[in-house]
Amino acid sequence: MNVASSKNLGKAWPWAVILIFFAFSFLSAVLVGTGQFLLAGALFVFIALATVSLLFMSTQGIADRRGFLLIVVWCVMLFTNGMQQSGGVPVGYVLELLTFGLVLASAQCVSKLAGQDGVLRVLLILLACHFAVALLSSMLGRSHTFAALWQLQYNLKWPLMFAVGTMLIWNERVDDLMRKIILWSWVLIAPILALEITMPGVHSQVFGVNPDGQVNPFFGVGARYRGPFNHAGYLAIISALLVTGAMAQLISGRGRSWGWIALIYTVFVLLSGQRQELFAMAFALLLFAVIVWRQYLHLLLLITSLLGGLLVTSFVYFDYIPMQSTLAEWGLLDDFLSHRSERAIITDHGIDIARQFFPLGSGLGTYGGPGAQKFDLSLFWELGFGRYWWFLQGKFILDTYWPNIMAESGFIGAAFLMIFFAVLWVTLLRRAWRSVGTSDYRAALLALAALTLLLANTPSSPMLTDPRGAFIFWLIIGSAWRSTMPKYSKRRLDRAYAAPARDASTRMEAAI
Repeated sequence: MNVASSKNLGKAWPWAVILIFFAFSFLSAVLVGTGQFLLAGALFVFIALATVSLLFMSTQGIADRRGFLLIVVWCVMLFTNGMQQSGGVPVGYVLELLTFGLVLASAQCVSKLAGQDGVLRVLLILLACHFAVALLSSMLGRSHTFAALWQLQYNLKWPLMFAVGTMLIWNERVDDLMRKIILWSWVLIAPILALEITMPGVHSQVFGVNPDGQVNPFFGVGARYRGPFNHAGYLAIISALLVTGAMAQLISGRGRSWGWIALIYTVFVLLSGQRQELFAMAFALLLFAVIVWRQYLHLLLLITSLLGGLLVTSFVYFDYIPMQSTLAEWGLLDDFLSHRSERAIITDHGIDIARQFFPLGSGLGTYGGPGAQKFDLSLFWELGFGRYWWFLQGKFILDTYWPNIMAESGFIGAAFLMIFFAVLWVTLLRRAWRSVGTSDYRAALLALAALTLLLANTPSSPMLTDPRGAFIFWLIIGSAWRSTMPKYSKRRLDRAYAAPARDASTRMEAAI
């Protein structure tokens, strides 16, 4: 074997192991879902062997320069929801396997990045403090072991997805792949939406019954459509990401036709009927406008202030309260306290628990998360949730994010996490601001939009932690973070990666 072929082999074998690993993982998930436990057990042996190989890969400093992670995550996210809803096959766990299967490799990558990036070191310290408080609260609070462990692995998903994202090198090839995803995804989503609108019965047979039976609030008629996903929220937030991606292409000078692509995905958001995602998308686009027209920032602020003043004056004149029903649901209007929504009730009790178990909270797996939902509902019963029909049917328990964080890790743990997200968001905003006209411009804009969409959606959804809806977001954020690091840090990082690669190549050549 010559030197050239050995180098190609050295680059290709880690991804071959990954493909084998997830092929067997996918087959095992299908077999478990269909009740073939013996075959699933046999495949588990192969999965264990592949896992050992994946862990060994963590010593090789692997990085994805061709966009394998991007296309795999996008394809699985696009189709896994519908398959799981219709057939009950837990194929969604393929994304969890990707997250935890690459944990050592991604942790090594983040460690190398942190060695060159002071802001990332601050973020890691804040995150470590949050989880330290959460674990301490679990030992001193009322946590049950298995519920706490389940909640811990759930809470770890989004940091690990971010870490996997740092393994994706945002180069011209990946940028072009993202462009194609934004350009052509509507071709796959639109026919399924058309089927759902024109033949809802057929759509339900293929993708399962729509869990949201409410009327679309934007049109006053029709359902909250979900397309190929199992809930309209997934369609809304993913379409919102594609809208911002199309606008990033437009404002970076790739042609006015991208405006039409953005319009198509905006229609998808409206068809979903999700107000929170629409607001988040509008806010992300407002940030884009501020960055693009930053030389007119004072004029924008003046116009916004004038329009805001006129709007408030008109509300006072006509005695109109905007979003009155929503405010009433959250108990912010005294006349409508009896109409509080499920999310408002869960939020109020989450704050009360944080006060009751001050300062550390009640512990992981006790309230508002999947750990409590699956294994320990005792605190819900003690708080009198038995009087709510939706609780008795197991609904709305996970319909918001922050009450779970505040209740289980207390105000201190929640504060660490809030500061983490604030630092992360401000840093991405600054990097997008400074990247205008550079090769990293589109990646920086898309990462800023991705984080904005996730955070703005937390009052009404825990999707920030759900790989089925958030993996592509964290993948973009992690990759863009690496791409937009200060130039001197990127050069030092490249040198740090180059030395182990040369050593590995030399060892392989010597062995051959």
